[in-house]
Amino acid sequence: MRYTPWEESALKFSFGRGVRTASIFAENQSLFSSGRQINIMPSNTGSLYGLDPEIAWNYGVSFMQGFELFKRSADFSMDFYRTDFTNQVVVDWENASEISFYNLDGKSYANSFQVEVDYNIFTRTDLRMAYRLFDVKTDYQNGRLQKPLTPRHRIFVNAAYETQLTDKMAQWRFDATYNWHSAQRFPSTVNNPEAFQRPDWTPELNTLNAQVTRVFSDKFEIYIGGENITNVRQPDPIISPENPFSSNFDTTFVYGPIFGAMYYAGLRWKLKL
Repeated sequence: MRYTPWEESALKFSFGRGVRTASIFAENQSLFSSGRQINIMPSNTGSLYGLDPEIAWNYGVSFMQGFELFKRSADFSMDFYRTDFTNQVVVDWENASEISFYNLDGKSYANSFQVEVDYNIFTRTDLRMAYRLFDVKTDYQNGRLQKPLTPRHRIFVNAAYETQLTDKMAQWRFDATYNWHSAQRFPSTVNNPEAFQRPDWTPELNTLNAQVTRVFSDKFEIYIGGENITNVRQPDPIISPENPFSSNFDTTFVYGPIFGAMYYAGLRWKLKL
């Protein structure tokens, strides 16, 4: 449902129910590059791998407003969405030696809240800022826990500037993006030997990307840029990398960049056929 309470605004509401069959192997491939044992705990009525279909109720509301600030155009948006699972295939890797799949016994929900502002600061200069909250919790066999490796808070800032040619085509484009992720919860490793244990939480992440583009015509342009310019690297992303066939080997604890800064250059050539 959409409603326009006043000029340049929009208020939206959504509500629905979804049912799906989880394909646990296709959807969780990143978890299988480890020495963990796979444990499927079937229900009495499940049709795929012995597991019942997932059922969820979804609710959402969003608000958008256009306005002027210091005689410059701006847009503000805010949205909140919630998913309540009445049944879910729980992917449980809180035991360091196994991955368990079983149907939900309790509660599971996901809340998502986002605020975003787009502002034209100067002529051909735009600024976009956003904050996002993820509150995702599930009842596991050992209690209600936040979803692992999912930052609860995220901040995004993007600044873009472009010059202009006489034919209204940008001659230069400059773009920079900053991302901040709060600490993420590691799944438990208390059962591992001390040398292969991880802390309960990851550090915060700060990354910066930038790109410069030179436009020569409506058909040809070149660009140069960098990703993770701050050179953030996760230390020791793999547990027991020297013993890939041991029970302690695990690549599922990657929460951030592992290759550091990356720089690139390229061209875009548009063909009209």
